[in-house]
Amino acid sequence: MSTPVLPSDVRASSVDVASGVDVGIGAVNAVAAVVFAFAFCWRLDQIRRGGWGLQPLAMMVAVAALTLAFVVVDESVADVLNELGFAGLSRVAFYALLAVGVAALVVVFFFPGQVTRERRAGWEALPLVMALVGLQVTMLVIPVEIRTATIDEWTVQNWGFALFMLIASGYLTYGFIACVNSVRKFYATADGYLRVSLGLLMTGLTCLAIGAVCQIVFVVVSATNVVRSPWLLTTNRVVAVVGVVAFLMGISYPMIYARIQTVAANRRRRRLDTELLPLWRLVTDAVPEVVLPDAGRLAPTTRLHRRVVETRDALTQLSPRIPAVFGYAEPAVQARLLRAAVAEHDPGDGSGGAVRDLAPAEGDGLEADAAPLIRLARALAVSQDVEEPADR
Repeated sequence: MSTPVLPSDVRASSVDVASGVDVGIGAVNAVAAVVFAFAFCWRLDQIRRGGWGLQPLAMMVAVAALTLAFVVVDESVADVLNELGFAGLSRVAFYALLAVGVAALVVVFFFPGQVTRERRAGWEALPLVMALVGLQVTMLVIPVEIRTATIDEWTVQNWGFALFMLIASGYLTYGFIACVNSVRKFYATADGYLRVSLGLLMTGLTCLAIGAVCQIVFVVVSATNVVRSPWLLTTNRVVAVVGVVAFLMGISYPMIYARIQTVAANRRRRRLDTELLPLWRLVTDAVPEVVLPDAGRLAPTTRLHRRVVETRDALTQLSPRIPAVFGYAEPAVQARLLRAAVAEHDPGDGSGGAVRDLAPAEGDGLEADAAPLIRLARALAVSQDVEEPADR
């Protein structure tokens, strides 16, 4: 997502290194376009669930702009833009989209302090507009024959071309450094998967900033004929590829982590739901009125939650017939006491006493609520397996 990734903007001093880097850049650009497209859809879903706000909106703008930038960088798309618009439009569009994306990232990663995120967003508009206007104006004064030419020691001799690259790389450098500074503050207070994601983002943004600085140095020293430095182009391309990969990993990590956690939780809750069935069947057969109406196919979490609620309601109805020793007895003993209570239960005989909470939850959350019920259900399943052979 940085200046050096554009294949038509750089030329390596070594043909072998350049060809290898070109292959890497092509692969990274293709993967980046796909990842940003998925990220855009994910952000839309998050906004649908959580609502709008400046930070979610800025993230959506950033992802959309960067996705389009990686579309524009494709040679076939660039040719169409240059043909339908004017020579050099693809280059202006590419750097303009990068600038908009980076400006949005500055707002997203901004660490609020004495200045609010809203005010910082207003401040960011000024350098962004200046950069966009500068890109458009300088492109118009560049000779048509070199507007889409590769950046090298000859093309930067044209002051319009050199100024265009300095504006583009300069704004990106500013944006990347601002992002790194903000992410660093979040990183210091983060933990878990968020710390991993922020670390990857900070690494990627740092590499991208270094790559942009390398290009600035190359343009300056080449335009002024101070020293020949084609190695700077190779350096910024390699660093930029590393930066893009790290950045993509950073923005993808929360999505991947959330998906893995969701899949693992669903599998775990399907298993818990299956384990809870013996207890649920026993108590709901005795107190069928606690069973909620059939709602069709349910998600694993919803189904387990419903099963826990129905089981607890039924246990509460049965509690007057269960002795107090149930609260501290072993699960196997609890299973026998519960079976006896179910056998004695008569729906037409009233409650038989005060109701109480049996098998209280062991903490917050659905699985902590289900844990004591699961142990009781397992004890019921074991006792049933032992009794069935004896009955035969």
